[in-house]
Amino acid sequence: IVVYNNSGTSTITIDGDYSGTGQSRIITDVVEIQGGSDLSEQFEVVENESFLPAVPGLIVSIDAEHQGKLRISSTAYDHAVAGIISGAGGIQTGMLMGQANTVADGRYPIALTGRVYCWADASDGSIQPGDLLTTSDVPGHAMKAADAGKAQGSIIGKAMTGLRNG
Repeated sequence: IVVYNNSGTSTITIDGDYSGTGQSRIITDVVEIQGGSDLSEQFEVVENESFLPAVPGLIVSIDAEHQGKLRISSTAYDHAVAGIISGAGGIQTGMLMGQANTVADGRYPIALTGRVYCWADASDGSIQPGDLLTTSDVPGHAMKAADAGKAQGSIIGKAMTGLRNG
């Protein structure tokens, strides 16, 4: 497909069966997504009655008891942390990856990178913009990563806004 624009032309290639398996691919120089701000993968989240239901903004970790599934995080500095359930604060998933009817499929878009709101707990110390965040003992919540020794491998991201208390 040749697209004409103000500066000339650009090309988008659509290859309907590039691998011989019926899969298609699109090749272009830049993809701009305007409907969301994170890259997510579809996962199943194992819900536990003692925790919150799986809702946008909660932090999830790898569930060692259920292959390919996640659970709501519930341990501070959890090295099994995987991402955040996308969609909190009105910020939707920008790109959603998955493969239907496989272990790479699920009901929940889990943000693995990008901008996403998460629930936070500042009861052990205020959170300032730029602080590294890790999992908290409060299920599904982030907290400031104050212990550098425990933080490696458990960081979920950086705070874009602050939380003084609560």
